Amino acid sequence: MISSALISSCAFFSKKESTTNVARVNNHYLSQEELSEDISNNLSETDSTVAARYYIQNWARDKLFLDRAKLNLPQEQQSYFRELSKRYEEQLFKKAYKDALIEKQLKIQVDSSEIVFYYQDNKSNFKLNEDLVRLRYLQFDKKMKSSLDIKRKFIRFNAEDMLSLQEKSLEFKSLSLNDSIWVRVSDVLKEFEDNKGIQLNESEISKIDSFLEFEDESDIFYFYTKNFLKRNDEAPLSYVRPTIEQILLNKKKINISKIIDKEITKDATKNDEFEVY
Repeated sequence: MISSALISSCAFFSKKESTTNVARVNNHYLSQEELSEDISNNLSETDSTVAARYYIQNWARDKLFLDRAKLNLPQEQQSYFRELSKRYEEQLFKKAYKDALIEKQLKIQVDSSEIVFYYQDNKSNFKLNEDLVRLRYLQFDKKMKSSLDIKRKFIRFNAEDMLSLQEKSLEFKSLSLNDSIWVRVSDVLKEFEDNKGIQLNESEISKIDSFLEFEDESDIFYFYTKNFLKRNDEAPLSYVRPTIEQILLNKKKINISKIIDKEITKDATKNDEFEVY
């Protein structure tokens, strides 16, 4: 579709130009290949023609502005821009090469012991900016006959109870039994309000080792708050672990970068690639 669209959309261009080009602005040429790359193959012939004309007009406008700028801007300003472009290109090359060297020497993962040590040494810096909670919950139909047994196991929640509830997971409408993970209270409140139409109060789930039960027209809900942390409390390691891991990775990158900076001139001098006169 694109080829036929190009023919129809570019017929007004000079026959003297190469058939591989579809447009010219002064010494700039737009090739058919470049144009084809920017037009989807899924378009109809009519839409391809429209898209081709639109692309050509934008391309031409861009080149015309560029040529006018080079013609009218002071040479001093143009030289400054070229120097900026040259420096930017050099920075891109150097950064890409240096990043590749760093990644090659960098361990994929930070040791768990490093994370623990860093956390212990910097606990005071990790303060919560919002409330966190560890909880579990169940939602099931009122018609379930074993609700009392479910409630007993849900509250007691030893290893056997947890396994028993997990085995019945398909009988529940929803559940979350992993109460070892810290989650934001705001996320819990939003989740139940948006997806279940239940408005929980933070005070209801902020009491440690507390059980909460309520129901609607068709379902029973059980909540058990395992732990709760308030804003400005010390953040638990499990919650800030990803942040610490990123901090340590960045530190390693900085150290490796410094080593690379020293070694590159040292190696260049050794290999007679660098000398100071």
